[in-house]
Amino acid sequence: MMVAERVPTDASPSTSLPFVSIVVPIRNEEAHIEACLDGLVQQDYPAHLMEIIVVDGRSEDGTPEAVARSAARHPSARIRVLTNPARTVPPGFNAGTRAATGGIIVRMDGHAVPARDYVARCVAALARTGAANVGGAIEPRGETRFGHAVAAAIQHPLGAGDARFRVGGAAGYVDTVPFGAFRRSVLERVGLLDESMARNEDYELNVRIRAAGERVYFDPGIRSRYTPRGSVRALWAQYFQYGWWRVETFRRHPHSLRWRQVLPPAFCASLLLLTVLAPLSALAATTLAAMLAAYLLLVALTAWRIARPPVPRAALVTAFVVLHVAFGMGFLTNLGSGGRYPQRARRPQVPLLGADG
Repeated sequence: MMVAERVPTDASPSTSLPFVSIVVPIRNEEAHIEACLDGLVQQDYPAHLMEIIVVDGRSEDGTPEAVARSAARHPSARIRVLTNPARTVPPGFNAGTRAATGGIIVRMDGHAVPARDYVARCVAALARTGAANVGGAIEPRGETRFGHAVAAAIQHPLGAGDARFRVGGAAGYVDTVPFGAFRRSVLERVGLLDESMARNEDYELNVRIRAAGERVYFDPGIRSRYTPRGSVRALWAQYFQYGWWRVETFRRHPHSLRWRQVLPPAFCASLLLLTVLAPLSALAATTLAAMLAAYLLLVALTAWRIARPPVPRAALVTAFVVLHVAFGMGFLTNLGSGGRYPQRARRPQVPLLGADG
């Protein structure tokens, strides 16, 4: 499984195509990692110009065995496995990037399966646009009834705002993309992922990239499938963390906040305030009832319009509500606790990537 040879960082002597290092930070991805690795190995980009670096955060399930099975099915593929004692994504990605030899670093998620031309399109977009980071659209595919509802919700503007990588849109420069393909030279200049961030780490890095005068590009032709959370509890935990950590990005970069990230906490704060005032004020009680009625009507009508089998309408309504309220409450919890509850935010830790790797 380990590949001892070291390959060129830029291009093969016989081609102008760059060498690409794909970094996959994972933890407890037994159910999905084989599909992810199979998709990476089967790329139509030249195999001798790719390496895959899996960084395992001390998984407690069968992830190591699943990675070994995938490597055994593809003995000619350059697959390396590293260990990430810190377990979270940023240190894993950073360790993999330092070990990488490519001039282009592609981050891939263990929950994702890239299209066959994913790497080739990323390389072409970087060359065509001069961007520092490029990415594309993710197509969520649920594995449970509720997971199907989540997939539908996060592809709709009511669930994702104007994020083009979720709702679609024309190619162009954007604030962030998922699973980016980065120029190594840019990471050497602006730093790697902030290791104090448990969530929102990609967005925070893209803020730094744009602040350095570089650009982030969205190409809808770059596509991958993604498995969303399949239960209410898992979705709540995920989006509560998204909201909580979005405040940390805001503290580091006050100019980075977008309207789509402000609406859920503003809605939740209004509901909380009106709930407190309702016993004391008829106007507050009436306003609270009107807000809830209008919101639930909007969500119900949207669910009724977009739900298609196998997506149950009731599950879709629940998914929308969880997306909004969990993100909003996570955001407000961080603001209200000063970043101390339910966990204490640490100081920013942005390791640099030396030019020698």
